[in-house]
Amino acid sequence: MAGGGGCRILAGVKVDPVRWHQVELERREVMRRYGEDNHAAGALDAMRALARKEPMLPTVQIDLVSLALAVSEYDQARSSAMRLMKIARGNFAAMRAAADAFQLLGEEDRAMAAWRSITASGERATALASMARLAERAGRMDEAADWIGRALKLDGRDAMTVLTAGRIAARRGELDQAAALLDRCTHPVVPAGLRSQALYELGEVNDRLGDAANAVRAWRTAKEALEEGFADKIRLARRVREKVLERNRRLCEMLQPETMRRWREAVPVSPLPPMAILAGHPRSGTTLLEQVLAAHPAVADIDEKDALASSIRETLFPNVPEGPSIDGLGEVSRDDLALTRRDYLRRVTMLRPSLSSDGLVLDKNPNLTDFLPFVLRPFPETKLLVARRDPRDILLSCYRLPVLPQSGNIGWMREQDAVEDYRSMMSVWETLRECLGDECGWREVSYETLCTDFDNEARSITEFLGLRWDPAQADYRSTRADSPASSPSYAAVRAPVHTGSIGRWKRYADLLPRLFEGF
Repeated sequence: MAGGGGCRILAGVKVDPVRWHQVELERREVMRRYGEDNHAAGALDAMRALARKEPMLPTVQIDLVSLALAVSEYDQARSSAMRLMKIARGNFAAMRAAADAFQLLGEEDRAMAAWRSITASGERATALASMARLAERAGRMDEAADWIGRALKLDGRDAMTVLTAGRIAARRGELDQAAALLDRCTHPVVPAGLRSQALYELGEVNDRLGDAANAVRAWRTAKEALEEGFADKIRLARRVREKVLERNRRLCEMLQPETMRRWREAVPVSPLPPMAILAGHPRSGTTLLEQVLAAHPAVADIDEKDALASSIRETLFPNVPEGPSIDGLGEVSRDDLALTRRDYLRRVTMLRPSLSSDGLVLDKNPNLTDFLPFVLRPFPETKLLVARRDPRDILLSCYRLPVLPQSGNIGWMREQDAVEDYRSMMSVWETLRECLGDECGWREVSYETLCTDFDNEARSITEFLGLRWDPAQADYRSTRADSPASSPSYAAVRAPVHTGSIGRWKRYADLLPRLFEGF
């Protein structure tokens, strides 16, 4: 709506279109630089400065959400998402950014509210499909089926809607219907991102039908679609990946038992609640183990958030886009270590406002596995749980995951890269394990043992964390029924413990030989 003097009225506030345009140009430049250097913290600072100039510009708030989440500034992400709900309610791009933030923060009601605000005829079906996806992730399958049914009635040709319908049908065990729906999304005219997701899901349907050859064919075609549609992002992610591989090589060369043990024996420089890290390569069983432990009333779980790594990077290695180095970490001052611990507590409290000082913080994040050496200096008292599983089952599970290419999973696009990434990540842990020796502050957990001897193994792990077994843990699926899961394996959270995934790689041994060679 136009106002006097050339101004416009937005959410009841006058805005100057000339200034708005200038800020928009500056915003684009910030994001262009971020796309080149991947320095999210610097980009966030610049975007905050722009928001102070023009807080009513939705594109600035959208970028604030994504940048804040990239560096674990959860309050900033939440506040920008809330602002979007005020200034751009009903705008698809704004509501998608807000809903994604709320979902990651575990605030599903707000995410639903964002999607509900979209009423435009060309966008309503996609919004309903997104609501169905939220319900499906929460295990509310009847509700998910209702939302997706409404979406299909509005627009039965929208690719995202049809893809979501196929996912939900597969989750409900309606495999023939799922295959038919997903196949509709594999046409070349479908955007590469959606096409790849449909192909990944179609591979899963074929796997469940026992058709391993067609499953592999679908997964490979999904990766080809990603290579085609996300070439620039993939190039950036592979550059970042090479830096991580080099960092891990140097870590394995530089870690020394005397240094690691000295750090572990140091007295913490400031108080924190008891803390444990649950790590392990992605798909090694960390989600199952987290659900069992988080069912304990004394445990506050942090599910696959980067708060810990962000605190270390931003307090001990500020303005170092390539990330931390073990060089000189031993000379860090007590004041800086205390700052890191306070900053971590600040970030965790954003996620768990009711955090108890005597409850256990369980920070579950597979991405911390090759970051653990950096953790032990500021957090010497933390207990380490590392999930282990047959690497061939891990690699098959990673290879088939329907994720978009990012630096953390770009290796899964190629069989030989997936193998190299596994060896790189786990070599850091195995080197650190050797440095730590027989101290009592770490423990490896076998996924296979947890599945075959659940009661004994789960009790033993709980005791390792200094807790008594709680009856709620035995029925963790009910206890955690309303708790969101960030892991891509969220669907498995709802399933009983089983052994069906043990040795699954054997069905694909001849079809994906490069994925399993050397193990």
